[in-house]
Parts: sequence; structure tokens; C-alpha cells
Amino acid sequence: MSIPVEPDQLEAELERYGYSAFLLTVRDDETTHVAHMTFRFDQGNLRCPISRSAARNVGQRPKVVVLWPPREPDGYSMIVDADCIVDEDELCVTPTSGVLHRPAIPSTQQGDDCEGDCAPLGS
Repeated sequence: MSIPVEPDQLEAELERYGYSAFLLTVRDDETTHVAHMTFRFDQGNLRCPISRSAARNVGQRPKVVVLWPPREPDGYSMIVDADCIVDEDELCVTPTSGVLHRPAIPSTQQGDDCEGDCAPLGS
């Protein structure tokens, strides 16, 4: 079950999810590197201290994902797709799309109809 989060909604969502999240980048061998980071919100971007591995990865592959786990059992995770660059002594993460996501409630897994609080996502 998913609910879209537009980049302009991110600042409000951070009030609920906090500023600590996982930054996912891709290594040269195409495996995922996960770094637990503390972000700050700055003019529509997320900024965090540089991680050497993440900085190396975004130099070659600037598309990243930022993941906030659910705050409560069966709650929504927040997943944000973004572009990332090294900007002086920080990583600058520019959100491009986002979603609040959780597993479907068992009663909704049988059919294509979406019950409850989910919303269709665009491609």
C-alpha cells in the first residue's frame, strides 16, 4: 500500500519521521551501500555530512534512495528517490519523488482493488 509524497511535502513529513534515515547508493560492483545519516532540510534539499563511500558512489551514479523506517509496527516507511551530489563538505540530496509505503493489509492482497488508505502511483 502506497501514498505518494511530492518533494514539496517532504519538509512536513520530516516532522513526523525525523532527520535520521538510511542513504542507499550503488557501488561499482552494482551492490547497494547503506549509510545511516542525519540529514537537515535546506531549501528543498536534504543535506548530510559526507560519507566517503557514498561520495565515491554518487560521483559515478548520482541516483540515490533515502529510507525512513516505520515509526510504529505496521506503519509506513517513507522512501524518497533523489539525485545526489557532493557539495563542499556535505552531500546534497535533491528529492525527485517519494512514497509512504507499507505491506498491504491481508484482506486487500487478493484483488486488484485498493481498499483502505492506499493511492495509485504513476509510472
